[in-house]
Amino acid sequence: MNLLSALLEPSFREPASCSIRVGAGLKDLGDLAPLVRSLEIKTGRFEATIGSLVMDDRRKEDGSWLAADSGLFGRWQPIRIEAVFGAVTEELFRGYIVKVAPTYPANGGAASLELQLQDDSALLDREHVRQVWGQGEPLSDKTILQTLVSPHGFGVSAESGDGQKSRSLSQDTTPIKFLVERAKANGYELIFSAGEIYFGPPRLEGEPQAPILVYAGKSTNCLSFGVSDEAQKPDKVQFEMAPATEGATPETETLGPDVATLGSSAAADEGGALTAPSVWRMSREGDETLEETRARAQALANENSFKLRANGELDGAIYGHVLRTGKTVTVDGTGARYGGLYYVDTVNHVFSPDGYRQVFELIRNGTGESSSPTSPLSAAASAISSLF
Repeated sequence: MNLLSALLEPSFREPASCSIRVGAGLKDLGDLAPLVRSLEIKTGRFEATIGSLVMDDRRKEDGSWLAADSGLFGRWQPIRIEAVFGAVTEELFRGYIVKVAPTYPANGGAASLELQLQDDSALLDREHVRQVWGQGEPLSDKTILQTLVSPHGFGVSAESGDGQKSRSLSQDTTPIKFLVERAKANGYELIFSAGEIYFGPPRLEGEPQAPILVYAGKSTNCLSFGVSDEAQKPDKVQFEMAPATEGATPETETLGPDVATLGSSAAADEGGALTAPSVWRMSREGDETLEETRARAQALANENSFKLRANGELDGAIYGHVLRTGKTVTVDGTGARYGGLYYVDTVNHVFSPDGYRQVFELIRNGTGESSSPTSPLSAAASAISSLF
């Protein structure tokens, strides 16, 4: 297949669909599949992945209901959802049914069954734990994470960071709430995906996902795209340190971002000739150590370096992939300043009778396309877009 035909092929793809399997044996919905009215899955870097599956329901002659009484849909039933692109499938969601909500309106033909879903993190929110970690010798956050999740059989991604190891830590909450606190303290993301947990800093390097193509002729997969390019986010974060001698003036430390720049120029460099860098002051919290304060300040500096935020919508069938949060993606067709690498912050996946849509938010800490060579597909898409 030549490059031109490969580029035009998306226009002739089959509509994207989804595969839903439920229960201990992960059974396919079978005859119940046509009852599915809509499916929505919301993913993000810092929040649990949640979803809503709505099915039409029908009353049988014996008074039972096709979906509600099928035995498939109960609280804590495991559920697996995959996006299907022709012969290719990609996992979209893995987790549990956490709420079942049937509705029986006056018009029986409008009866429905709604299932609320949550990713594997739901299993870590069931038991309140009181424990002191690292009383004898401080433990790394990664070691605590592995201990908390091992009873559930989750793997910890090899890309995860170690976190901190500066003092003993008291837990007086559920495991997931404690881990969210530790992720925040380190400036880490906490992402559950395909039976693994990623606990680490933003992954701005590595192979980007399939490109988002704007104004690329018949190869266009992006239905809308917009950017907010904000000037008022801080460039650096400052915090106080205890003085070396008692009674002396506290010393301060100022941190700028230390993550890779997505683009040819850092967003924080703009306006440097007009005004001094914008610096936020941060206070230490409670009895946190200097290491913890520094890590929190660094995380704040890094997150605020993402001064560009883009939002848009993908046609899932043409895109042909599940857009993943916590990964980079190339945007093509938005010009020299706003084209290039972005980081995926959130994605809302929606299956409905209108097709498969992926509503996304991307962030970026730079402008201009990177110096890496343009892919042949992207170059060809740009060339062909000029014909339309």
